[in-house]
Amino acid sequence: MTSEKSTEKIGYRDIFSQREYLKLLTSNVVNRFGDAVDSITFTWLTYALTGSASWSVIVFGLNQLPSILIQPLAAVWVEKANKKMIMAATDIIRGFIVMLLAVTYIVNALSPWLLAILTISISTAEAFRIPAGTGIIPQIIDLKYYSFANGLNKSLTTVVELIGTGLSGVILAVFGIPMAIGIDMISYFISALMILFIHPIETGPEPAAEIRPEGEKKSAFFTWWDNYKMTFKEGLSYIKKHRVIINFCILGITANGMLVPLNALLTPVIRQVWGQGAPLLSGFSLALTAGCGIGGFVYPYIAKKLKPRTIIILGGMILSFNYAFLSFGDFLPSVAAIVYVMVCAIAFFMGVGVALVSSCYGVQLVQCIEKDFLARITGLVNAFASASMPILSFIISFLALYLPVAVILLIGAAAGILIFFIIGIKKVDFEE
Repeated sequence: MTSEKSTEKIGYRDIFSQREYLKLLTSNVVNRFGDAVDSITFTWLTYALTGSASWSVIVFGLNQLPSILIQPLAAVWVEKANKKMIMAATDIIRGFIVMLLAVTYIVNALSPWLLAILTISISTAEAFRIPAGTGIIPQIIDLKYYSFANGLNKSLTTVVELIGTGLSGVILAVFGIPMAIGIDMISYFISALMILFIHPIETGPEPAAEIRPEGEKKSAFFTWWDNYKMTFKEGLSYIKKHRVIINFCILGITANGMLVPLNALLTPVIRQVWGQGAPLLSGFSLALTAGCGIGGFVYPYIAKKLKPRTIIILGGMILSFNYAFLSFGDFLPSVAAIVYVMVCAIAFFMGVGVALVSSCYGVQLVQCIEKDFLARITGLVNAFASASMPILSFIISFLALYLPVAVILLIGAAAGILIFFIIGIKKVDFEE
């Protein structure tokens, strides 16, 4: 679906008239606060349980498998299901899984493998929630407002991330890991409650019933399976007919792959490359979140001036060069103040780069897909985009046994620079 350029002046204040979207936004804000509180906890907990950078990467890779194996299947089913109820149910399920995680930790029964299984379970629930959350958007907001709605979402969630990340150190020091995990659990339950108050506007006719020759009977399962296969094939056919969606798949695969070393090795980077501990990890997360918030806030205004391809290249290059700078810790003075300033500045600009790329990716993808295909296509695209992550995670876990963490970071940075340079040279299109 090609979005028409409108001469109507639209700004952030217009989003406050979109009541149903504001309910979703409230749910996102609550959810993000809980995630921010336990983000430091989970990262530190994984490394503390294993003491191995290689194992940390393996857990990260396993956590990505549901996005590849389950999300395409979930997205097809979600397309014709009640998206609001799926979102609420998956939030409740994630809340109970996090509760189980807290209990096993309290009774000293949490092992690296159990941690991996529980995080995979959370990711499996997310594999259903993500396409449902995207598919419900056309039912709760006029898409002409979506660029600013997305910017407002990023800005507000960034504010609560900053608050949550800042409080996480205090919560861990005063109350311990179970309390931090408990806050995440509660946030899931509150998010589910907020979603139940959303009243989406159902659009489009109901799918026509399948007509079969008289006398032919099939069980409910085989009828569902036939409809499922038809819907899945329609989704793949839709992607093949739209080159711009294929470009988004390729961008997602390469960009996510480039970020694997950072996402999986952040704690070892802070400890081994920069010689610091949890406080700098928290500072890095704060600065990265602030950069993401500012990048997401200014994106709608930049999008009025620059083409999507230009924004993606700009954001990608900012991210890639700062990615390289993150590996230079051994060449800088070991004075704590200098280290904190350098690392936080690097993290901030990385956040800006990530926000520009992800905002452009999210907004353009929604605007390029017909609303009747939105849930299933975004589910397929997200699955393709995540395809490189587990494979690269296992490769990096092997490399981490033999190469310094700083060298692995430099390889990721070089790959990113090359990728976004090729996008510019080949003039890859990201709009229809």
